[in-house]
Amino acid sequence: MKIAQVCPYDFSRPGGVKAHIVSLSNQLTKLGHEVKILAPNINASQINEPNVHLFGRNRSVNFGGTKIDINIALGRELRNLKQFLKKEKFDIIHYHTIWNPMLPFQVLLNSDSKQVATFHDTPKNQFIGKTLMPLAAKVVFKFIDQVISVSKTQAQYISRFSSKEIKIIPNGIDLEQYQLPILAIKKYQDGKFNMLFLGRLEERKGLIYALKSFHSIKEKNDKVRLIIAGDGDERTMAEEFIKKHDLRDVEMLGFVSEKDKLRLLKTCDLYLAPALFGESFGIVLLEAMAMGTPITGFANQGYLNVLSTEQQKYFAHPEDLEALTQNIFNFIRAKDQLQFLTQHGHEIVKQYDWNIHAKHIEDIYQTLF
Repeated sequence: MKIAQVCPYDFSRPGGVKAHIVSLSNQLTKLGHEVKILAPNINASQINEPNVHLFGRNRSVNFGGTKIDINIALGRELRNLKQFLKKEKFDIIHYHTIWNPMLPFQVLLNSDSKQVATFHDTPKNQFIGKTLMPLAAKVVFKFIDQVISVSKTQAQYISRFSSKEIKIIPNGIDLEQYQLPILAIKKYQDGKFNMLFLGRLEERKGLIYALKSFHSIKEKNDKVRLIIAGDGDERTMAEEFIKKHDLRDVEMLGFVSEKDKLRLLKTCDLYLAPALFGESFGIVLLEAMAMGTPITGFANQGYLNVLSTEQQKYFAHPEDLEALTQNIFNFIRAKDQLQFLTQHGHEIVKQYDWNIHAKHIEDIYQTLF
């Protein structure tokens, strides 16, 4: 089959949806399909993937504690998009978070292909989740041949006003990639207990809780370090907190490459995931498990889709700073528990191998012909 994957986000920027699209495309290619990726035309010089085709322009706006990308193709770019779709004649066009305006709708309106959509997003407030999102989904479903959601948590927000069947296919990771030789970062191997926060620096990701926990721990144990990888609007807040409390051993690395991300996961002793809300799944938890990194954080709805019963014991209720801090203390003191959770994570993550999920998605494609 000839397949297009449509990404509504800046493809040069790290993110769970991008990782999902790249991994799915790679696996579908291995299965013998021809796959191309469509994305907004942003930071083209930073995109090295050969099968990514860029159309339109993008603006990012703050909304509900996160950033939303608005992208659209106009004039010559729209003509180029139409010509591209006409020339390629895709059998399947697969949209990801289709309602991010406006590029996915432009592709949809100018294509006669079979249409599949995967929904990744979880609402940031109850009004959006209970009313706006399910109403929008009911409208969008009319134009889509097959609907996929990454989790039951996410699916409940798009199914309320529609009887259309929604297939649940979780996010996955390329386990082979995590089994390659990956070197730890030497400068962090100095005997200190390394904690890693990885993600966009925005309110919903809960960076302030990681910082406050680290502050409490640092007062009692000087041999700890917090590494922060990512960037965003809360960077200034984090820098001010660090300065105000004269915190040592906090390193802010900004955005990191996929290669460096894996090295950081390999290096750190504990991965911190204090996201408060807005998570549909928690792919970064899978990445940590695959690298053998124990995890702790907040048990938001999305993360609960991934965590085993055993792992949930080490995840506090969102905003429970005291419980989060205590969990971290316990890990620092109990190295045997860290080793147990490393092995347990390796077992849990096996069920999320993209080799499995890509075949399930391929089966969905084949039902349309």
